[in-house]
Amino acid sequence: MLNFAIIGFGGLGKVHFRNLKEVMKVEKDINLVAICDVEESAFTSQVQMNISTENAHLDVSKYKFYKDAEEMFDKEQLDFVITALPTYLHAPIAIMAMERGIHVFSEKPMAVNEEQAQAMLDASKKNNVKLLIGQCIRYFPSYNAVKKLVETEEYGKVRFANFVRWSMLPRWSWQNWFVDEKKSGGVVLDLHVHDLDYISHVFGKPKSVYTKSSRNSVDHDTIATLFNYDGMVVTASSTWGMQLKYPFTAEFTVAFERATVELKRDKLMIYTETEARELEAPHEEFGLPSDDGYVNEMIDFIECIKNDTVSKINPPEASKLTVDIAYAEKQSAVEGREVEIL
Repeated sequence: MLNFAIIGFGGLGKVHFRNLKEVMKVEKDINLVAICDVEESAFTSQVQMNISTENAHLDVSKYKFYKDAEEMFDKEQLDFVITALPTYLHAPIAIMAMERGIHVFSEKPMAVNEEQAQAMLDASKKNNVKLLIGQCIRYFPSYNAVKKLVETEEYGKVRFANFVRWSMLPRWSWQNWFVDEKKSGGVVLDLHVHDLDYISHVFGKPKSVYTKSSRNSVDHDTIATLFNYDGMVVTASSTWGMQLKYPFTAEFTVAFERATVELKRDKLMIYTETEARELEAPHEEFGLPSDDGYVNEMIDFIECIKNDTVSKINPPEASKLTVDIAYAEKQSAVEGREVEIL
């Protein structure tokens, strides 16, 4: 039996808690023993997020509660932790756990800067423990359907790809940490990081990036990036500049030589010269998991612990590369020039 705890019981902490029932259909030998959050109200309150979540009452009465992670590590025998903390706390808490021989699933982004991301990698290797970052897009069926088409070249090579991720400014965070770029990394590391990670996952490391950004409410609250790949054009834009009533939007268009695939309003469509059809169940047509990405990533992490393997889908080095590219984008936006990815 693998004993674990959830650290950080805000929006994503509650998402992972709700998903345990689905995870345990596959991973039956895991046992949640404790939940940790600095505010007692987190155990009973609901949290607004830009993704839809159930607002049903959560029964957490049978779990131990802690307000301090170090105290919990001292008192509990834990095999792994799920951390869903503010970005600036990702590295300190993950490293504290790994130094005690505890495996860590840490929410995205990996860390608030490149140095902290590298320190997390080093701690994982030094203590021989697993580290997986919650870059959940790598596990969603619609995105993986496109990845498979890129790899098989069923419709030829990619000519053009564009990704968008738009949201209102997140003002629901604890002590409003989202809008402090030193704590969250801004829209680049919090929102855009999903598409950035997926782009490198599918197309590999870009040669360089050229980014433009604007500052309306916080630094870099809107960005647009051109990724340099030979033979195709890849772009991505993200913003926290939408109005309160504008729905959270995450969409993409990928144009192949003989077809265009588009995710729009949660519908995955394929357009060819002769037809336009919706992939209602891409997991079936492409042999992909039917569960959502949050469930799939957790199963992958637990399997890595059990089998003493590194994730083939989402190795921690890939998450470090994502942080590196994000900072190259910031540099490009500030300096107004193309920045090479070393």
